[in-house]
Amino acid sequence: MKLEKLEDNTSKVKGVIIGILLTIGLVILINYITSLARYRNTESIELASGNISYNKADLNIIAMYQEKDDYVSDSDKYTNINKIPTTGYKLSNKSYCEVSGKPIQDINISYEEGTLGVTNITEKGTKCYIYFDSMAREMLAKLEASKGSKYIIDAMPSPITGQYNAETENPDGKEKLYTSPDNYGTSYVFRGNNDDVNNWVTFANHTWRIIRINGDGTLRLIYQCATPNCQTTEGEQTQIGTSAYKSEPYNDNTYVGYYYGTAHTEEKPNPSYEETHSNSTPSNIAKAVDEWYSGTGAMNAYTEYLDGSTGWCNDRVVVKGNWNNYNGDGTGQSASGYAPASRLIAKGGGWRKNQYPTLKCGVVMPEEDPTDVEGFSSFDKIDTNALKRDLFTTSGSSRGNEILTNPVGLITSDEVAMAGGFGGTVGTNYWLYTNRYYWTMSPVRFNLNGTTADVSGVRDDGYLSPAAVRGTRGVRPVVNLKADIEFSGGNGKSDNPFVVNTST
Repeated sequence: MKLEKLEDNTSKVKGVIIGILLTIGLVILINYITSLARYRNTESIELASGNISYNKADLNIIAMYQEKDDYVSDSDKYTNINKIPTTGYKLSNKSYCEVSGKPIQDINISYEEGTLGVTNITEKGTKCYIYFDSMAREMLAKLEASKGSKYIIDAMPSPITGQYNAETENPDGKEKLYTSPDNYGTSYVFRGNNDDVNNWVTFANHTWRIIRINGDGTLRLIYQCATPNCQTTEGEQTQIGTSAYKSEPYNDNTYVGYYYGTAHTEEKPNPSYEETHSNSTPSNIAKAVDEWYSGTGAMNAYTEYLDGSTGWCNDRVVVKGNWNNYNGDGTGQSASGYAPASRLIAKGGGWRKNQYPTLKCGVVMPEEDPTDVEGFSSFDKIDTNALKRDLFTTSGSSRGNEILTNPVGLITSDEVAMAGGFGGTVGTNYWLYTNRYYWTMSPVRFNLNGTTADVSGVRDDGYLSPAAVRGTRGVRPVVNLKADIEFSGGNGKSDNPFVVNTST
C-alpha cells in the first residue's frame, strides 16, 4: 500500500494559506503553555485537489484508494490515489484507522465531494486507510443484481467512425457497457442495437430506456412509450407528441437555447453573448416537456425519485476560429457554429469520418480545428461559466443554472452518437432509431443565410442532422433517476424490463 506522509514540520507547509500558518502558530503556543497537552485544534491542509481535516500532532500517515472503472474481481477493485475525488464517489465502509496494526473504532471519518474529514484522533502514530466507492459502479451493481449477470465493460470507441456495427464491435452478442468520462466521473453507456441492448425500464407508469449510468450514480432514461411493459421501438408511441423547438421568431442565435435570452432588435441591435444566452424564456419544446410532466405524463407524483442536479446539457459554447464558414460570436444574426456540431462536422464542411462526441458539458474548445484523436480527446478543461449557463438543472441544485421547474430535459447529439448513431449517416442499426424525426438538445449553428437557428435532431431514417428550430419534430423526455433508487425486478429485456421500486 502506498502511504501519503503528512509532514509535521511547519517549514514544509509552504503554499498553505496564511490563516492556516497562524492557526499552527497558535496551536504551538497553546501546547507550550499547557506543557505536554495534546493538540485539539483541527486544521485543514491541501492535499492535491482536496482537503483533509486532521489533528496535526496525532495523524501521521494516510493512504487513499479509489474504486476502478474496469475491475473484474474484488482483489482488483481499488487503485492507490493521491488526490481526493471531488465528485462521483462516496466513502466506503472499508475505510478505517489503526495504531500499531490495531483498528480504532472511535475515529470519525467523513467525506463530501472533495473534502475528507478525520476527527476524534486520540493516539499518536495513527494511520488511516481511506476507500472511495464509485457511485456509478454502485448503480451498475444494482442493474447486474436485478438481471442476475454481469456486463462486459469496454471503453467507448474514440474516435467513433460510424454507426454501431455489431459484427465488429460485439460479434459475440454479449451484454456490454461502454465507459466514457463525464463531468462527475465515469459514465457507463448503453451502445448497440435492439438485439444487443437490454435497457428497458418501467417507471412512473411509463416505459423508458437507459441511455447511461451517469458518473454520479444517477440513471439517465429516455421516454419510450406511455404504458408500462410496452415493447414498441418505432412510431409515434415513442414520443409524447411533436413541437417546434422554437417557433417565430427564430432568426437569432438566442433561439438555439432550450431557454433563450435577448434577441437583436432595432432598439437593441447588439446584445452581448451573456444577454443572448441568458435563459430568461423557455423555448417551445421546454414548455411542451414541462406541460407533459405536469399534465398527461403525470410525473409530479414521482419527482421524489428523480434527480434535478445531474442536469441536461444545452451546450452553447461557440466554436472558435472559422469553422465551416461560421465565425460569429454567438450573438444576433452572426453566422455562428456551436461546439456539439464541431465534434461531428469538419472545419471545411462535411461530416467527419472520425467523430468525437463527449459526455462532458461546457468543455473549452481549441482555437484551431483539431482533426486528430489527441486533439479532441484532450477536452478536459471545463469552462465554469459555460457549465453554469448551459447545464440545465432544477432550482436549489448545487450545479448548473437552476432554471428548470421540473427535473426533465432532452438527449444530446453526443449521447446519440455514443449510443450508436453517427452524424450524417442514414441507418437504423442502433437502439435510439424510432422511424420518427425527434429533437435533441444540442445546438448546431445560426445559419449563413441569416434566417434560422439550427439544433440537432434524429431523422426518421436514423440520420443525426441539423434541424431548423421552427420545424415540428418529435419530443422524447429524458430524466435522471436518483442514485439511491432500487429495482424490484426485471432483467432489462423488452419483455421483462427493470422495474423501479416506487412502493416505499
